Amino acid sequence: RQTKWRKWLAVAAASVVIGISTGAYISPTFAAYMKSFFIRPELDKGLQTAAKEGFSQQTKAAVTDHGITFRIKEVMADTNRLIFTYSLKDKNGKLIDPTILFEKNQLGPERTMYFVKGLDAFYITNEKGEIVSTNTTYKTKTGRMVSQSIDRVFPHGHYADIMFELNDKAREAKQLFIHIDIHQIGTVEGEWKLKIPVNMNKSMMATKTIPIDKTYVTKDGLQVTIKNLVHSPTLTSIELETSWTEKGKERLKSHPEYWLGDQMFYQPLFDIVDSNGNIVATTLPRWNIETSKSTVFVYKEELPSRHPDVVRWRYSFLPFSPKGTYTFVFRGIERTEFPNQSMTFSVDELKKQPVSLRYKGNTLTLHQLRLDKKKQAGILEVEENTYLLMDFKVSDEKQRVYTINKKDFSETPIIRYDENTMMYNIKRNTMLEGMNKTPKQLTVTLTTVIVSYLNENWHVSLPASNE
Repeated sequence: RQTKWRKWLAVAAASVVIGISTGAYISPTFAAYMKSFFIRPELDKGLQTAAKEGFSQQTKAAVTDHGITFRIKEVMADTNRLIFTYSLKDKNGKLIDPTILFEKNQLGPERTMYFVKGLDAFYITNEKGEIVSTNTTYKTKTGRMVSQSIDRVFPHGHYADIMFELNDKAREAKQLFIHIDIHQIGTVEGEWKLKIPVNMNKSMMATKTIPIDKTYVTKDGLQVTIKNLVHSPTLTSIELETSWTEKGKERLKSHPEYWLGDQMFYQPLFDIVDSNGNIVATTLPRWNIETSKSTVFVYKEELPSRHPDVVRWRYSFLPFSPKGTYTFVFRGIERTEFPNQSMTFSVDELKKQPVSLRYKGNTLTLHQLRLDKKKQAGILEVEENTYLLMDFKVSDEKQRVYTINKKDFSETPIIRYDENTMMYNIKRNTMLEGMNKTPKQLTVTLTTVIVSYLNENWHVSLPASNE
């Protein structure tokens, strides 16, 4: 999480239909006969159900400059997230592609990321003016660093939804404010600026926090406390705190592979099971489980200096049934490690048989190397047996490090999943850019590996929300 966007004054004057000074009032309820944008089947069940139950709000908030109108049609918010639908129209009333506001990065055949352009900003504040939308910094495929509060963009026809994840400062807010600050739409420069209030009374009344306050210490000295179970209109959240005991801290010092500088990256792994033992929610990256049971949001906050070792977590899932009986099952932790473990071999050796590099249950196997003269690159046949992720670098006998092309989706990897070991087998061709002749020798170095430590089995009963 990074700091909020810097806000700059624009030169062009805007014709504001609903001005920032007066705001744009949103009716607290959505008339029953109106159809909501948020009941679309491509959105998750939490959003659909909340919209059907009347938590979405209409608005006519709009701003026009240079003949282009940015208009917000509908908003829905609870203490976990906020989503709104918007459209763009030109001076003739013709709808414009709403995603023109963003830089688009294709991350795979079915996943597109949207990044704000230039100095544009979209964010959420509470009544105190504190930013409550979580902020993340990304590096786009063009190499641009982008810091934004937007979590997801969902285009649908001539409209698009923008969704924000909210931090703990939204918990007690009776009113939130959507801030829009756009400086260019397509080739047209101008100023489209809005501040739109969102009434939170109904969603706050429907949100129930159930204290748990149960603590467990792992074999490695990690103290885990379940603080609360929170039911809100669109999500159910589990709030945890973790910290290392003195024994755990001493143990960490003897493992340099856990650290990147002075930082360490881990997260708790757990399941939520129903009274029949069926998994209804999980933080484990299981291939064989429905997407609806995985986390929708993970919010992580390291507490201020008075508690330097405490990390607060909020895992949000699609809503549980309020009548159900559930159990929290702590399985262990997942840690990102930096082994810097290398293997050097001759290319002639690789032609005869595969070579493998192993690290804590993860295996990287290299099969063949060939040249692609058209692409001016080497093609390395790679097989990974991994819990989730392995990153590596490749260099030759002259210490030249080759850039691995991660943008080419022309060849789809073959992925298999073992339910018993919860490990992935991934076969793919890795493109090594700039390799125009076959080297005599290669060195492969494991730089990053995600390792799971599933050696715990702590059970805690979760009270039903109607108790």
